[in-house]
Amino acid sequence: MLAKIHNLKITYSILLFFLFCSSSFGSNIQKDIIALENYLNSINNMSFIFEQIDKDNKKETGWMALQKPDKLRIEYKGENDLIIFANSSYLVLYKAKDDIITSLSNEGPWNILTQKYIKISADKNNSDANVYLKQTKKILMEGKHYIIYDVLMKNEDHQFYAPILLYTSTNPFQINGWKIDTNDGPVKVKIIKLLEFNEKEINPDIFFLSEKNRKEGKVWFSPFEKKVIIREPKHRN
Repeated sequence: MLAKIHNLKITYSILLFFLFCSSSFGSNIQKDIIALENYLNSINNMSFIFEQIDKDNKKETGWMALQKPDKLRIEYKGENDLIIFANSSYLVLYKAKDDIITSLSNEGPWNILTQKYIKISADKNNSDANVYLKQTKKILMEGKHYIIYDVLMKNEDHQFYAPILLYTSTNPFQINGWKIDTNDGPVKVKIIKLLEFNEKEINPDIFFLSEKNRKEGKVWFSPFEKKVIIREPKHRN
């Protein structure tokens, strides 16, 4: 009888332990979700300088500007003439020197920054969520706390498809960078200087590529010093 009571006490203690841990873990996850949701939903527009590192450890400096909903522009410093535009339907890759445009479907993890409203859930079956949180990892570095969010975006078919790792600081809470997988391998982006955040007005022209600018070679809007592209006249035979 005493042994049975003792075993019941042990079982009860184990149950209490797991109940406490589950409650604590869930509470922390929910707190992390709310922090990321609030930050993402607070963004109206922003621009920043970033450092990009590819799978071969090649580094490039770039500039990104975004405006909700769904508008994005990226330019690179130096000889890289690629300009990237995004709108609600397309992702446009523009090779400025050759004046070549490639249009792709705009389904990518970067949309987590440009989508008008973000709802995150740790439950993949939550039909109200457009972002699924797989897990978080907390890091203490040089006395500062950071959180890594492993998340997936949902597409128009309601399928979670685009994984991205978001790196955030906690005091203040903000996104410091991210890692995504591309066809050419993983790409890491680190925000090195925030230029604008929720400006009252942002030049709408930067999110479009006009025929006039293409012809004149005046295609750069970034803070980097880049020369106007001189177009050779096209002669008819």
